[in-house]
Amino acid sequence: MSHDTIELLSQYLHIDTTNPPGNEKRGVAFFARIFEEEGIAYKTYEPSAGRSSIKAVIPGTGEKGAIILLNHIDVVPAKADEWSVHPFGGEVKDGFIYGRGALDMKSLGIMEMLAFLEVKRQGLTPCRDLIFLAVADEEAGGRQGVQYLLDQYPDDFQADLVLNEGGFGLNNVLTNRPLFMFATSEKGVCQIRLTSSGPPGHGSTPHGNNALEKLVQALNRVLSGDNPIIVTPQIAEYFKQLGTEWDFLKPYLKDGNTATLIDALTGSGMINIPQISAMLRNTISLNILKSGDKTNVIPSKAQAELDIRLLPGTEPDAFIAEVKKRLADENIRIEPLKKSSASKSPMDTDDFATIKSVHMAHYPNALTVASLLFGASDSRFFRDKGIPCYGVCPMLASLEEFNRVHGIDERVSVDSMLEGTQVYTDMVKKLCRV
Repeated sequence: MSHDTIELLSQYLHIDTTNPPGNEKRGVAFFARIFEEEGIAYKTYEPSAGRSSIKAVIPGTGEKGAIILLNHIDVVPAKADEWSVHPFGGEVKDGFIYGRGALDMKSLGIMEMLAFLEVKRQGLTPCRDLIFLAVADEEAGGRQGVQYLLDQYPDDFQADLVLNEGGFGLNNVLTNRPLFMFATSEKGVCQIRLTSSGPPGHGSTPHGNNALEKLVQALNRVLSGDNPIIVTPQIAEYFKQLGTEWDFLKPYLKDGNTATLIDALTGSGMINIPQISAMLRNTISLNILKSGDKTNVIPSKAQAELDIRLLPGTEPDAFIAEVKKRLADENIRIEPLKKSSASKSPMDTDDFATIKSVHMAHYPNALTVASLLFGASDSRFFRDKGIPCYGVCPMLASLEEFNRVHGIDERVSVDSMLEGTQVYTDMVKKLCRV
């Protein structure tokens, strides 16, 4: 399996499925060829040209509800001139496999497929239908992927469990032991466009009503506003578990007070780590600012787009009202682009216990914790249907490696890919009781 694992991932990374435009049909053809070689029936879905998803099923006894192994085919753009290797070369170099999607999330897609194939190749009959599902459009919100599938073909995706992206295995955060974080919840998404308008004019005669200047001033008020630390119950428990490893959290372990936790995180500087801060705050990121196309012309319009991520308990409409208040300019129009509330899955299920126990069997010294995913994933669509979803990634890497997600020279180590595939296969077999 080791040769298959690395070669298949390299082949998959060769396929450019940058979204936009997606072209996930290329990835579907990759999986379809393998399923045909293995004698596995599959079904494809295509809401628009080239935007395909693929599903394959190993029928079970029906003793339990189905399990869906979910992954997305599309990836974010990559600029070749910024990389040391070609982002769609699938190059294996110095013990790493490079390529856009190596971490997010083509590596996990290959793990899921190999676990799926292992059940088929061994002629095993699972206690539940085992569904492999590779989808389009996750990186752009899922409208042509999971959202479309669940809206148009709900009967095809009845399940009791979904395994998806969102988990992390970190080997350099704790002393002498790995940390596995399983995403049982994720933040809400609120993406908005702000538009400011004003009279155009010649740049040599400023008139005081410049649309761009007005927008920049308002954005400064939004971004400089206070986004206070909010300790949700899940995050309180998360840091209690980490407190067994980090001495600066010992006072919090003793009294369990939120104020003590905030003092500890602030005093240690941990609150300044972007990933830690994102678990504890509603965040606002200004990612697009557009206006004008000539230096000597005062623009008549300026636009900005904000990516806002919301903790459980904060709803998008309420935060949009807060943004409007901070803007303090009635002439700036707010247009919601994408809105979804935070979502979560129960942590007291037998399946979740099995996921943790398999990881502990492979890494007896590991610390396993339920975590909050600060990004968004397709899990939210299944959670809206009442289906438990867990983000699980049994690969171990450093925090610095995971920071390459959506970045330059994205890669995964050969060793962690091989080890992760074995853990994932064992986990799937255990969940299917085979």
